[in-house]
Amino acid sequence: MKKFQKAAGFTLVELVVTVAIMGFIAAIGIVAYSKTIHGVRKSVAWDKTEILNLGLKKYSQMVHDIPTAADPASADDEFLVLRSLQWKHPTDPSVGAPYVRPDYNPVASSSSEDYRIRWNGFVFEVLNPGVAGTGLLISDTGSDITTRYSFPSDYSPE
Repeated sequence: MKKFQKAAGFTLVELVVTVAIMGFIAAIGIVAYSKTIHGVRKSVAWDKTEILNLGLKKYSQMVHDIPTAADPASADDEFLVLRSLQWKHPTDPSVGAPYVRPDYNPVASSSSEDYRIRWNGFVFEVLNPGVAGTGLLISDTGSDITTRYSFPSDYSPE
């Protein structure tokens, strides 16, 4: 009597079913990943905006004024206010200065695909993707934390 040996391996149907299941699981994972990334970027944008607004509050309590600027077409206002919050007088520093970390150096962006921070004349606000406007680009990679900003010797906040 002859014994039949079963060949080792998988049938074509088993391979197709396995690949289909893996593709389905990957599709679910990609959707979940993109929602998570969107949530993280939104959270980082709101967090950085709150940090700037907290620094602004401390600044206004100590100086009894807020920095003024009113040109929403460019990011010059945002940089003017940010630098005022980062400045610490070398010989006569005010209590709590600098009010925002001096190594925060964002770049400007007017792309409606980015999260941005805009100065509205009173507080900083988040510009979500899809909204037109110019502001400080929100980086979720930490690339906006660099070397300490160097102020000119004759600098004075506005």
